[in-house]
Amino acid sequence: MDKIDRIKELVDVLHKASIAYYRDDNPIISDKQYDNLYDELESLENETGVILAGSPTQKVQGYILEGFRKVQHSKPMLSADKTKSIDEIKRFVSDKDFYCSYKLDGLTTVVKFENGRFMQGITRGTGEIGEDVTEQCKFIPNLPMLIPTNEYIELRGETVVSYDEFHRVNASLDKPFSHPRNMAAGTLRNLDLNVVKQRRLSFVVFEVVSPIFKNKWEGLETVREWGFEVVNCGCGSVDDLVEAMQPEFYKYPVDGLVFEINDYDLSKSMGATQHHEGCRMALKWADDLYETTLTGIEWQTSRTGLINPVANFDTVIIDGSEVSNATLHNISYIENLQLGVGDTIEVYKANKIIPKVHNNLTRSDTWEYPKTCPTCGYSTEIHNENGSKTLHCTNPACKAKLINRLVNFVSRKCMNIDGLSEETLTKFVEWGWISNLFDVYNLTSHFPELMNKDGFGRRSVSKLQEAIENSKCVTLDCFITALSIPGIGSAQAKVLSKKFVEWEKFEDAGVNNYDFSEIDGFGEVLNKNIHTWFNTMYQTDRVSQLVRNLTFIRNSMQKDNNMAGMTFVITGSLNHFANRNELKKKLELHGAKVSGSISSKTTYLINNDINSTSSKNQKAKELNIPIINEEYVVKLIDGKGDE
Repeated sequence: MDKIDRIKELVDVLHKASIAYYRDDNPIISDKQYDNLYDELESLENETGVILAGSPTQKVQGYILEGFRKVQHSKPMLSADKTKSIDEIKRFVSDKDFYCSYKLDGLTTVVKFENGRFMQGITRGTGEIGEDVTEQCKFIPNLPMLIPTNEYIELRGETVVSYDEFHRVNASLDKPFSHPRNMAAGTLRNLDLNVVKQRRLSFVVFEVVSPIFKNKWEGLETVREWGFEVVNCGCGSVDDLVEAMQPEFYKYPVDGLVFEINDYDLSKSMGATQHHEGCRMALKWADDLYETTLTGIEWQTSRTGLINPVANFDTVIIDGSEVSNATLHNISYIENLQLGVGDTIEVYKANKIIPKVHNNLTRSDTWEYPKTCPTCGYSTEIHNENGSKTLHCTNPACKAKLINRLVNFVSRKCMNIDGLSEETLTKFVEWGWISNLFDVYNLTSHFPELMNKDGFGRRSVSKLQEAIENSKCVTLDCFITALSIPGIGSAQAKVLSKKFVEWEKFEDAGVNNYDFSEIDGFGEVLNKNIHTWFNTMYQTDRVSQLVRNLTFIRNSMQKDNNMAGMTFVITGSLNHFANRNELKKKLELHGAKVSGSISSKTTYLINNDINSTSSKNQKAKELNIPIINEEYVVKLIDGKGDE
């Protein structure tokens, strides 16, 4: 293939990858693969002098979704020039006044204020034209709606999801997001505002467009004083900044560092291309690649029947930890890698955190997707969703779906039945003892036989029986959470329990045609999910018989609200409480709120290691938020916090 043909091929591949990434929020190649192909294209363009119309090196990549009003940007939203060379960064900043910030990995967004009030939010879109997401922005908790200035304000920042929030939301989804960036983009561009409201997005400022500050750093500090969260920045030598600002030190996903010229007039004089401004340069972290051998592709069936592929490979040590598997996302991802068992592959940790398969050096392309579900043996089928191929089980009664429902049902946040691990539940399903949620409370009939099974004994069986009996007293919200109604996590279950108070009233609403979308925070999607569940799984799991075993603890039995108005963040290991969820429930019983991230509204950070240098401790100290240990928390709960 000659160089011109290779340029054409690269433009086509990068264009398709860009559509999957920006428009569909469903990547078909890894970030590292995209960067390598982009670098190859840029090198060939420089060598041949040939640049095709629409080349990604010449314009910002981005797409407009249908359903959003289009908005012209006040000035083009360009990217930053990129390099993986620290020496090139040093040449760029030279003797200029500069600062360094994290390169946030989310959805670039513009916000505008007039007379102190929030007026509009716009996505980057194509760089020239963006999507109006004003209504969605109103549900970003850390974005002020009123600020102490009457000047026209225009800020650029990144809408992101913290790692804590990413894990919290994914735990409630049947089809988890593969990366916080995809969750942030998919949430902000969601037309269902209830979805946006239920996920805690963050808006982090990285540029003040208006008013103009001669010193950019001063501009960022000013908007911070107005209540905005500003990207973490630093000054000093390039080497010191690179060493100090590692990705694991920040609560948000980042994919590099940005070195910015501080003086506005000098920045303006450095010009711009169609792709990037000359006043900033991004240092992309050069992830170390490790060669290993693909030993297999494991297919895992989820609660919805989506069958997810996972790459298994010979163990490699990356950043001090053993890594032997990585998600492959979907069938399209595997097709691009042309995988086959025995192939030599390159793996790395994206942002030094998430294991990824970067490349396949062998490309035998001998892989095959399973024609039957790995759990139940029913036939599978391929769906093509927004250009990405996914594999699904066709059996509505698949055991994998049952086991996943059971795991959720017995978990601490739901029925809290200690002793029923996923491994134990799987055995009970295989032995035919459990075929629905109701059967959990019929297990006692099998206990005489269970005592004679390997790995079980009289003592363990007795403890299990006690745990099952104890679970029969439950709050309504925990029980609703336990039922695995799609989209109904603990937060939505609490809203439903407050609305209906009694199970019978919620049951009556679900069986009949009550419109759940009328409830604040619920929309048509959740309304449909609840009624679909009552028409299907309500019968399958024999819920009407199940509730006869239970005693519901009324909300009126909760403790007093002596901690109302307080917001806590929990981090680190615990000694007094079994886990964070137990402490969270205790605080909420007394009227407090528990958040996953620190903001100016946080009352206390709970950390037994008060002198820790963790990012949460550092953030708390920056905001003058008290850091307390468990002993002090117990005093607060007892109303003795000042003693």
